Amino acid sequence: MLLTKDFLARLATLEIVSRRLRRGEFRGERRSVRRGSSVEFADHRPYGAGDDLRFLDWNLYARLEVLMTKLFHDEEDLSIHLILDRSASMEFGDPTKALHAKRILAAIGYVSLLGNHRVSLWSPGAAGDVDVRDLRSARSAARLFEAIEAAPVGGASGLDEPLRRWVGTRRPRGVLVLASDLLHRDGAWEHLRVLVRGGLESHCVRVLSPQEIEPAIEGDLRLIDAEDASGIDISVTPRLLRLYHEARAAYDRRLDEFCRSRAITLVATTTAEPFEAIVLDVLRSKGLLQ
Repeated sequence: MLLTKDFLARLATLEIVSRRLRRGEFRGERRSVRRGSSVEFADHRPYGAGDDLRFLDWNLYARLEVLMTKLFHDEEDLSIHLILDRSASMEFGDPTKALHAKRILAAIGYVSLLGNHRVSLWSPGAAGDVDVRDLRSARSAARLFEAIEAAPVGGASGLDEPLRRWVGTRRPRGVLVLASDLLHRDGAWEHLRVLVRGGLESHCVRVLSPQEIEPAIEGDLRLIDAEDASGIDISVTPRLLRLYHEARAAYDRRLDEFCRSRAITLVATTTAEPFEAIVLDVLRSKGLLQ
């Protein structure tokens, strides 16, 4: 189980915060911050599974026996896009980075569904993409949790080309939350460039293991890349560890600077931190939840 019942109850007090509110097609739970307008009836749309029953037009149903949902101009229709990195490097650690990432995304998705926002999950992988679209309302939570939990992890499925394809074909708008270790030889910021285009408000939750922060290794070793199976022979010395820390710090600074300069929220975590605290405390301090 990704999330306990007690934790789900705590999530019920939270809501998603977006910096970019936009006029949508469907009345949501949160009022737009635009001024000078009122809640104004606009049109109807056919009722769909998961739509809020409070907005059914019962007068129209009494006349035509057709279920239609009322649309309002002044209410926000926020799309939440959850993206999970399933590459082999995410299987590292105990608990694994993948499990930590899945739990965080599940929590964000649940809060979004409680707010009656439209939630989608996308995760590229060597065995095929996980693609669940347009979930809405708490009744869809079980489907979201099942898709996240069942998503297989492994293979050399980088994010660079898949993200370009996803953005290019979907042209997404709304709030995007990417959960990944953001490790790449060419720099993970190269993957993130496409996320600053269009109407996306992007947030990256970076999950590392404590062993990646402070390696507890010594002696002569052969290191194998989990994603492409390439190897390198090394002798771990104090000098090598010092160089590793310097290189990691430089990488982290470059990633932080890239995200900061492009208004991408970067949340750095490790699997040593309880994921509940990351959601309830860190994501709130970063402004994604309140």
